[in-house]
Formats: sequence, C-alpha cells, structure tokens
Amino acid sequence: MSTIPVPAGIPVFDGDPFSMEALADPIGFDSKVRELGPVVYISRYDYYAITQWADIQKGLRDWRRISSASRPFYEPNPYRPTVLVLEDPPSHTQNKGAAMAVLSGENLVRFEEYFAAEAERLVNEILANGPAEIDAFHDLSVKYVLKVFPDMLGLPEEGRELLLKFGDGVFNVFGPETEFQKQKLAGAALAQDWVERNTYREVQKEGSVGWQLYQLADQGKLPEEDARQILKSIFGAGFDTTTASIASMIRALADNPAEWEKLKANPDLVDNAWEESIRYYPASRFGGRYAKEAVEVGEHTIPQGANILMMWLGSGRDHRKYDAPDTYLVDRDLTGGHLSFGFGIHTCAGNLVARLEARVLLRELVKRIDTIELTGEPRQAMNYQAFGHEYVPVRLTPRP
Repeated sequence: MSTIPVPAGIPVFDGDPFSMEALADPIGFDSKVRELGPVVYISRYDYYAITQWADIQKGLRDWRRISSASRPFYEPNPYRPTVLVLEDPPSHTQNKGAAMAVLSGENLVRFEEYFAAEAERLVNEILANGPAEIDAFHDLSVKYVLKVFPDMLGLPEEGRELLLKFGDGVFNVFGPETEFQKQKLAGAALAQDWVERNTYREVQKEGSVGWQLYQLADQGKLPEEDARQILKSIFGAGFDTTTASIASMIRALADNPAEWEKLKANPDLVDNAWEESIRYYPASRFGGRYAKEAVEVGEHTIPQGANILMMWLGSGRDHRKYDAPDTYLVDRDLTGGHLSFGFGIHTCAGNLVARLEARVLLRELVKRIDTIELTGEPRQAMNYQAFGHEYVPVRLTPRP
C-alpha cells in the first residue's frame, strides 16, 4: 500500500469493485461510487477513482500528467499486449497511427459492402422459418462479428472462437489475483498459441490488416515487433467487447419496444441508436492511469504517484451530463458524445470498425424485424474490466 496520505476532503470508500457482488451489478456499484464525489479513494486497493463525466473527459485529455504507461495491478502478462494501452506519446503516437491507418479509411469503405452482405445472409438464415427464438449473443452477435472482422484481418476459419476466450482473459488481467481471475486466465491460455501463431508475418494474407501492418514496418514507420503487438492488441480488444456490446444493444431495444417502434419508423436514427446503446451499456468499466504529477479534480487534488481509475461505465449514467441517464432513447441528443470508447489520444483504435459492424447489422434488423421480445432473463458477463451481455434470449418476428 502507498504511504502517500489521502488528501483531506476526498471520500474514502472501503467497498470492493472486484467483488462478485460488484461484478454482478457493475452499473449500480459504479454509480454508487460516482455519487460519493468526483474523486473517491478506494482504500482496499489504494487508488483514486475519477467518477464523473466532465472530470473523466478532462483527465483523458491530460496525458502529460495522467499517464497510461503505468497503472494499478499491471504486471507483464501474455494476455496484455504491450503497445497502445500501456503507452504515452511519442511511442503511442506512432503505434496508434499505424493501427488507425489499417482500421479506418479505405479499409472500412472496402469492407462495408461485405459487412452488409454478411448481415443480410445471417438474418435470412435466422428468419428462414419465420419467427425465431435465438440467443442474441451467440446466434446473432458472435456469428456475425466472428465472421466479418476475422475476414477483414485475414484470419483462418478454424479457431476463431478462441478469440473470445483470449479477449476475456485480456479484460480480466486488470484486477486482483483471485480464483475468479485464475479461471478466466486459464480459459485464455487455451487461445494463447492460436493467437501468437496468427500474429507472425508469414501467415498474413496479402491485403489483410496484418499484412498492411507489416508493410508499414517495411516502410520504416514502426518496428516489426510493434506490428505484431498491434495485431495482438486487435485480437485482444476487437471481438469480446464488440460481441457483448451488440448483444447489449439488442437487450436495450427488447426492453424498450417503444424505442424499437421509433427506430423502425425512422431508420435514419440507426447510427444514433447505436451511440445511445454504447452510452447506456458501455463496453468497458474503467481504465487505469498513473499520476505523474499532482492532478486537480474539482476541489480535490490527487497526489503525485497515485494510481487512478477512470470510471467510464458510471460516467455513461451521470445525470450531470445526461437528462434521464437511466432511460434508453434512440433519439437522444448526444451532442458532446460519450466516453465509452475513451477520449482524445486514447480513443479506442478500433472504434470505427466496431461502429461499422454494429450499425450495418442494426440497419438490417430494422429493415427485416417487426418485433424484438425477450423470452427469458438476459445474463450479463462477469468480468473485471469489460461490460456486456453473454446471453440475451429473444424472439425475432419478421416484418409482414
């Protein structure tokens, strides 16, 4: 534990954000912490939580004082790639630029039509015999995402399901060593060899994202090992969160039939409906940082050398930023956006791909589906750092 005294006035919280109770209801838990104050000292783990939307956004801008290069609970780990999430400029600028170069622009334009065709094919398959009862996570989101994005990356068909186990491991590295964490990492270990094997230059298909990263290395724009680590970062963060977020979106629409009717009546709201979904159900609870200097948060000061958590799950429900934050509205005015993909230089490098995947699929559903009804109790995934649903039983009724 730190010997740095907690500044007077900062609320001290002795709850455990990694307890099974917290993981079962992270929105409720993190919202409780948020309402204690803009910065809260979590005594059990000796870190300071920045909890409210405006302060988190300000902190994400301040990378010179609030560093990503060191963070709570961080130990070198095969499931946590060493670039992007654990870097500050200038190395972050180079590697983030490389990742953005292959995950945006022409690549997205080139693959959008393919994503749409696969969304149509999958929905046709689901509705082949009329109304269908499915699990929106496994039967819709996983089938779709594990088809289109690995194809974009040039990955082999066999073994793709291991990406979800690997991603689950990545997002459970950040936290205390418990039996829960050990079980999650044991599952990820099954995927480790497959992931490593598919990051090397010699297996990349010409024109794929991996091939393009190695081309950037050949051009001297980044070290070859960083090309491999960036690809590993994409494997770790590009699937687990996207599949869970799309399933969470379906749950939100099933829970709010009036919003689904609104969306059917005005399909131009599709993009906004996805952004509202990711605000309402962010894919990540928090991100870790380190105070290189003392940092002011409202009337309080986080001391130099302190560990910090940016609590963006709770920020999506912050009433200081959003009217009726616990209400899902497909036409919500999201001027100013949300923090679910981060902000500033640490905005998620794959956010444009995730957005495209989700929007394309939602457009197809709006075009084809009349009603979405829950047929059972959805189940949220238990995870230290990620958030989303792993089971969403629904009945999809096609339009007449």
